Amino acid sequence: MERLIKQNKGPLSDEVVEKIIHLILKTSLDLEKRQKVVYFGPPATFTHLAAIKNFGEGADLVPVKSIGQIFAKVEKKQADFGVVPIENSTEGVVSHTLDMFLDSDLKICAEIILEISHHLLGKGDLKGVRKVYSHPQALAQCRDWLEENLPTAGLLEVESTARAAQTTVREKDSAAIASDVAASLYGLKIIASHIEDRPSNYTRFLVIGRDYSERSGQD
Repeated sequence: MERLIKQNKGPLSDEVVEKIIHLILKTSLDLEKRQKVVYFGPPATFTHLAAIKNFGEGADLVPVKSIGQIFAKVEKKQADFGVVPIENSTEGVVSHTLDMFLDSDLKICAEIILEISHHLLGKGDLKGVRKVYSHPQALAQCRDWLEENLPTAGLLEVESTARAAQTTVREKDSAAIASDVAASLYGLKIIASHIEDRPSNYTRFLVIGRDYSERSGQD
């Protein structure tokens, strides 16, 4: 620092030069700091995939158990940003996310559009499936396919598609509706691909933070 200031020959004063150097150093440290981003878990949910799409490998992605926890972590400065679902092209608005905004001062920093493809995951084949686990919206988005191909299977709701995959790992006669990433992560095979009733199925996610500045892993 002293060496740089001694080299100053104007027109700025030494005091101004010192402040500029401090600002540059602080900015460099901020850029080097990995951001913490919370999302609705467990790993391989569609919210997780949206977070990966936006932040890449430039942030630490941390799963939490609810949308409410996402807001709380960011508000309490336990995370820099959160990723929440807000609207699906088939099922409409995610009302719980909207309700959270009513009592929150968090800002919308970015929007992520993710194409949703549902797959039937399991350990065996279609004939052996007696029950299907998934998030209520995923079950609804595959209703016609399920009625045609698994008319007698029990449909069981869980809190996320990734949780459905985790449950299926433990039950031989079950299957999960989830993403291909969930299949890879949890060691399941894809019994049937793209089983959603409408091929153009998109979900809109929001990146929330305490201010409007948001840096993705692609910057």
